[in-house]
Amino acid sequence: MTTPRSLRKTEAYRLAVLCGTLGCAIAWGLVELLALQRSRYHLWRERHHTQDARLQR
Repeated sequence: MTTPRSLRKTEAYRLAVLCGTLGCAIAWGLVELLALQRSRYHLWRERHHTQDARLQR
């Protein structure tokens, strides 16, 4: 049988794993969002740069 003390310990571990998993998911999502924004910026910059080059000719 489990004692109330071991149940509390199990709940603490479960909560720690949940918080760790959520933290990793949020961090991964932030990394993906920044990568997407960087990609979009480079596309915009390239488009904007080629547009300026055409106007200068």
